[in-house]
Amino acid sequence: MSGEKRLENTVVLPGGLVLEDGCCLREAELQPLTGYEEEWLAQHRATPSAVVVTRLLSACVVRLDDTVPTRDLVQQLLVGDRDYLILQLRRMMLGDQFQAVFPCPGCDAKMDISFTADDIPVESRPQTVALYTLHLPVQEQAERTVRFRLPTGGDQEAVVRMDSKLAAEALLNRCIVDDGGVQLAPEERRAVVDAMERLAPQVDVELDLTCPECRHTFLAPFDITAFFLQEIRITGDQLLREVHLLALYYHWSEADILSLRRDRRRAYLGLLSEALRQD
Repeated sequence: MSGEKRLENTVVLPGGLVLEDGCCLREAELQPLTGYEEEWLAQHRATPSAVVVTRLLSACVVRLDDTVPTRDLVQQLLVGDRDYLILQLRRMMLGDQFQAVFPCPGCDAKMDISFTADDIPVESRPQTVALYTLHLPVQEQAERTVRFRLPTGGDQEAVVRMDSKLAAEALLNRCIVDDGGVQLAPEERRAVVDAMERLAPQVDVELDLTCPECRHTFLAPFDITAFFLQEIRITGDQLLREVHLLALYYHWSEADILSLRRDRRRAYLGLLSEALRQD
C-alpha cells in the first residue's frame, strides 16, 4: 500500500531546489486542497496568481525530500517547478482530461478544445547549482562575467503589481547577482534571459489550433495555473451552503467539514441528497 501511495502522491520536480549547502530537493509529496483552501480562494478572488500559487502549494506540498516545506521554501521554488506542482495538483483533484474553449482570432467563433495532461510538454532540467556564470564578449576586453540565478515564485510575487514590461525588467534585475560592475547593455540582458530559458525547467503549453468555421490556424498559449484556479474556485456562499447541509444532517463541526477534501465533501453531499430523495 505504501508503494501505491507514493506513486499517487509523490512527484519528482523537473528542476529542483538547490539549498545553500548544495543539497537539491527534488521529490515532492502532495495532498489535495481542503475546504480551508477553497474558503481562502473564495475570499481572495482578486489576489495575483503568483501569491495564490504560494498559498496553495504551502498547504498542499507536505514534503520536499525529507524537509517539511515552509512558505519561504515554496517561494524559493523555481517558476517551472511551481507550474509543474500545480499541474500535478490538478491531475490529483480533477483528473487528466482538459476541456477548454478558445475564441478564434479570425472569426471570433468559440472552439471546444480537448487534450490530456500527458499532452503537456515538461522540459526537465535538473538543477545542480543555485548560481550560474555567463561569459559575455565585450569590445574592450576578451569577455566579462555575469552571475545569475533562475526566477522563483518569490520573484514573481515581488513584481506582480508592475506593468508587464517593467515587471520583466525588475525580475531580471532581481536574478542578476553580479553584473561585473558595469550595467548590462540590452543585447547582454537578452543573452542572460536566453541562458535562463535554456537552464530553467519549463511547463509550457502552446496549442496548435485550426478553427472549424473559417479554417484559420493559430497558436494559443494555455495557462495551466489560471485554468485550474478557474475550475477549482467556488463562491463563498456555495461553500457555506455545503458546510451548512453537512453540519445540519451529520452534526459535524465547521472545522471537521472544511478539513475534508472536495471529493469527499461532495461524496457526502451526494449521499445526503440521495437519502433525502428516498425519504
